[in-house]
Amino acid sequence: MKIPSLRRPQWRHVAAELFLVLAVGGGSLAYGGVLRGWSWLYPVLVVLIATVAGTLLARAFRWHPVAVGLAGMAAWTAGMDSMFFRSSSLLGLIPTAGTLGAAREALDQAWHTVAYDAVPAAPNVGIVALTAGAIGLIALVTETIALSCRMPAVSGVAVLAVLVVPAVLKPESVGATGFAAAAAGYLGLLATAGSAYASGSAAERLAAALSPGRFAVLVATVVAGALVLPQVIPGFDAGTFPEGSRLQSLGQNVGLNPLISLGNDLRSSNAVGVLTYATDSTAPVYLRTVTVEDFNGAAWGPENHDDQLQRPITQIVNSAAGTGPTTATTTVVTTGGFTSPYLPAPYAPQSLDGVRGDFGWDPADLSVKGAPASSQNQLYVVHSTMPQLTPQALSAAVTAPRGIDLVAAQVPKGVPANVRTAAEQVTQGAATPYARALKIQAWLRTFQYSEKTPVEDGYDGTGMDVLSTFLTKKSGYCIHFAAAMAVMARVVGIPSRIAVGFAPGHPTGQTVAVPASKSLPEFQVDGKDAHAWPELYFQGLGWVPFEPTPTRGVLPTYAFTDTAGPGGSSNLDNLNDGLRAAPNKGGATPAPSAPAPAPSGAREAAPWIPAVLVALGLLALAVVVALPAALRAAQRRRRLRRGLRGIWEELEAVGVDHGLPPGPADTPRSYARRLSAWDADGGGLHRALDTLTTAYERHEFGRPGYEADEEAARHAVAVVHEAGRRTQHPVRRARIAALPPSSFAWLTRARTRMAPAAEAAGARMRAALRRVLHRLRRPKD
Repeated sequence: MKIPSLRRPQWRHVAAELFLVLAVGGGSLAYGGVLRGWSWLYPVLVVLIATVAGTLLARAFRWHPVAVGLAGMAAWTAGMDSMFFRSSSLLGLIPTAGTLGAAREALDQAWHTVAYDAVPAAPNVGIVALTAGAIGLIALVTETIALSCRMPAVSGVAVLAVLVVPAVLKPESVGATGFAAAAAGYLGLLATAGSAYASGSAAERLAAALSPGRFAVLVATVVAGALVLPQVIPGFDAGTFPEGSRLQSLGQNVGLNPLISLGNDLRSSNAVGVLTYATDSTAPVYLRTVTVEDFNGAAWGPENHDDQLQRPITQIVNSAAGTGPTTATTTVVTTGGFTSPYLPAPYAPQSLDGVRGDFGWDPADLSVKGAPASSQNQLYVVHSTMPQLTPQALSAAVTAPRGIDLVAAQVPKGVPANVRTAAEQVTQGAATPYARALKIQAWLRTFQYSEKTPVEDGYDGTGMDVLSTFLTKKSGYCIHFAAAMAVMARVVGIPSRIAVGFAPGHPTGQTVAVPASKSLPEFQVDGKDAHAWPELYFQGLGWVPFEPTPTRGVLPTYAFTDTAGPGGSSNLDNLNDGLRAAPNKGGATPAPSAPAPAPSGAREAAPWIPAVLVALGLLALAVVVALPAALRAAQRRRRLRRGLRGIWEELEAVGVDHGLPPGPADTPRSYARRLSAWDADGGGLHRALDTLTTAYERHEFGRPGYEADEEAARHAVAVVHEAGRRTQHPVRRARIAALPPSSFAWLTRARTRMAPAAEAAGARMRAALRRVLHRLRRPKD
């Protein structure tokens, strides 16, 4: 490929490139809320503008489209180096071997952020570099599709890719600003990309591009698509884009960090079943996945203890267990579509049997963890023990805690003044840790439960600033109540942590048969049962759960402070009705009313989910297979509408498809004679080729003003195409129809054009190498 020397630049693509920056850069504004603050926006825009500037300069000097893409890639690399890898790059712009190592470290940091941080995530170097690099590459792909391939409408798919991440992760979806900017940029790109190749002055091209008719059609198409697509595509929430755009997964997805989607699950308009469990416990069962102990920093999440995991999970040792009497329970868990590296289990598990895959248990909190998404479609039995907790035993636990992680006892840095003051005032006069815990829980249960107020008032998430605002607003959901009680407990000397998992759920009316045991009543846990609660440590008893969230979960019998008393349920949605059933005189657990016949095991996930996934995979494969043929059909239609010159180009494309491409020395008449070798119907092909060739020669080489019969010319091309098909074997005919060679002719042309430049570069390199070897061999004086 020969890259032309510098010539007078032409800036006819400036408008399209500026609209491209608006579409992609404006869409990236929607990442506010996915990443915390706005410090990440500057490097993202620098990489984006550098990438587009590289392609714009290459187009201004009329480089080949392949060279334009390479120029954009080089500019993208320079932008990434200048922003993130300057110390390991040559002159701060050119990558070196050290740059690759730095990039690998940044990707590792980004992966850890995705896996273990909550939304909005901290804008560290890794995640910002990943975001900036992805935005820059999306801009390059958009530019290539819109200008090099001249398909600006299709480039909207790349612009949409920018909006997918915030649409899925943010409760408020993309937001009006990001969507409006991306839509405006895309409409402008549609209007100006095609006119960049038109003739006339810049003002004339812009006027033609922004004609009222074209603008009206574009706006009508976008509005219609925004209204219709969410109604016909499965998986969208109710409403129009962007507010109704947050995709719901096939089965709830809690993800790698349960804190990420806790609020989203609670705010979900439909309670989709996540998992089921059956238990012989006479008390409500909370299924716990993981805990959070470190309350320092701006956002909280589970710590990465992968290097401390122990195996096997069939023998779990609880080093923080109490010394008093315990109660053993058996629970059968079916995870279904629950997606997480953590396995939900009642606390404190002693063993898990029947788990598929490589899992280990964390000695710090007894959570069971495997690979990402390894929790799906698991069926296992959990044997767990819990100390027999009574108010008397908790009141007697006054010994200083020992034998636990020091992080759980340390007061975190930067506790706001109102949090510390509230903890001291609320617990004033309480003589024991248990009495202080009850007073904190009772005070928090006077607050208002709300899943929307934190989002509307901008304090949704975790961290000390969020906690301070929550105590001021006195309204939030479980994560805020649990965090407030955990931090306030540490302020008054009680070790604490936050447990994340699921509230007890509701009975299904069915039972599950367990070998060598009786049938156990089954319960279902929905997305709205996603929950967080505090666990406080009492010496001699271990970690004790409390329930400070009003109207959610179930108050433990040892921690009743509400006037409703032990017999009432604290869940206003009646999700936990029937969980307080007491044991009968024989000690057996009463089954739910009207139980269905016991199945042989826990129910499996919905059988239609694999079928849908297979269907989507087959559909994607069909689209990929049909793409070359669809591209060839579009090329044919476009050529046949361009008059005799386009019709002749279609004739040459037919020849390429069927193995007779035109040669560089072919005249129209000589090429027609070569194609006439396909004639097998006694002269029909000869007549069609003669008609088309005569019309084309008169149009190209005759007097101006010749009016050809274009319909007859198109018919002649159809005759040639059918004659070429008849000469092919059926298998080759099918291959030509699926993968027409003319659709990929531009690759051959690009290779041909690049060959002289590659050969010249190789010759220069060989000559330079010979000179170096000659100097090395020359004897020294």
